[in-house]
Amino acid sequence: MTECKLRVATRKSALALAQTTMAADAIVVANPGLSYELVSMTTEGDRRLDKSLASFGGKGVFIKELEVALLEGRADIAVHSLKDMPAEVLPEFKLAAVLKREDPRDAFIARGGAAGIKFMELPAGARVGTGSIRRVVQLKALRPDLEYVPIRGNIQTRLGKLAELDAVVLAAAGLKRMGLADQVTEFFSTEQILPASGQGILAIETLCSPSDELADQLARVNDAESYAIAVAEMAYLKALNAGCQFPVASFAEFSDAGTLALRGIYWDESSKRQLRAQVSQPLDARAADSVAQARAAGFALAQKIREQL
Repeated sequence: MTECKLRVATRKSALALAQTTMAADAIVVANPGLSYELVSMTTEGDRRLDKSLASFGGKGVFIKELEVALLEGRADIAVHSLKDMPAEVLPEFKLAAVLKREDPRDAFIARGGAAGIKFMELPAGARVGTGSIRRVVQLKALRPDLEYVPIRGNIQTRLGKLAELDAVVLAAAGLKRMGLADQVTEFFSTEQILPASGQGILAIETLCSPSDELADQLARVNDAESYAIAVAEMAYLKALNAGCQFPVASFAEFSDAGTLALRGIYWDESSKRQLRAQVSQPLDARAADSVAQARAAGFALAQKIREQL
């Protein structure tokens, strides 16, 4: 690693740069004397906005170029939205740390912004834009009488679709990090719409065996509870062999009593049913076996879904 300077791989989109800067700033604050430089690049997922992610590789299209930068020694770490990462990190890499989770909910933005009409008040046939089949399945359960239109692109591009659509649904975390929360008409509760696995969590990826110095630097910014949540939610996806091409989601949260509660959904195409399950267990996020316990919770949740298939 370049002495006292961290090279941070990131996508070039405005949101990615804002999120990466947030993560890099946190690392620098936690490690006095350290500085950083951004190594920005455009990924395949950014370039191919005319197609759905499922049609050309799924989630990995947003991180491949950044991982290549790690392998080639052009960057020391890469910062991703955890929900853009595959359920399992490749053996060459490691999920070294995560920041404290931002608002995990989905946000509804109607034409007219904060003063716009609420989701349940939309007239039948109204057109709602979203790039997520996970959202579509759950939105249809609430309002089967609406038209759901696939959209992709950065936040500003999606918000621009309000010129032709009645509303769009985006992740609350990205809107808040971009200072756009005041445009939200309403937030869906996690009971209404279960968030994408990893939504709201910024992930810091390294090579599988980072230097002791780098590992120590990243450990100082790692949020133990959010890391356990990340492991549990992604383990659920891995156990079901699910990616962005599946209407599937998991959401974990800690209670004040130190219990990890994990909920999951899965759309069974053969029966046209939305399957639901939940598990909970006491878990100390700072215990030596916390990662193993969190992963076991994710697998247990997936098993409850499989029992319904």
